Amino acid sequence: MIRKFGISVGVIGALILTAGLALGAITFHSGPTVTFSGDTATATFNVSGLGNDPAQATLDLSGSATWGCRNHGKNVSPGHPETLATGSTTQMLNKSEKNGRSTVTVTASLTPPATPTPQDIGCPNPAGNWTVYLVSESVTSATLTIEQPIGTIIYGPVTFP
Repeated sequence: MIRKFGISVGVIGALILTAGLALGAITFHSGPTVTFSGDTATATFNVSGLGNDPAQATLDLSGSATWGCRNHGKNVSPGHPETLATGSTTQMLNKSEKNGRSTVTVTASLTPPATPTPQDIGCPNPAGNWTVYLVSESVTSATLTIEQPIGTIIYGPVTFP
């Protein structure tokens, strides 16, 4: 009985050690960092340990879109609510560029939601001659996830404010 218990503990310990080595193979030499500029975000990092297996990085964005009301005389009505805007991109990671290392840049842009109606955002006299236009978009956060093989997360998801 004690022998079976000892073998079981040894097998479990070997599995934990092997899993730790497999997941610990990726090494960041710089980054990841995420920079924001208006409606885009860019993740940059230098990594080694990806080997020859296919890998991909996904950058998911959250942000806001601000809408305005404009009448036929080009007059604008200020003070309308922001709405949620999202965006995402997935990029395949190339095989190592030099000495097992790769520099990766992943850029994503917000996709504004469907244009609301003048009634939705409170335009003056919404039944009148008002049209809705996109004033601006702004990224508020980005989430980076790296998978290898595809479907197995080896980094993240990590959200950058």
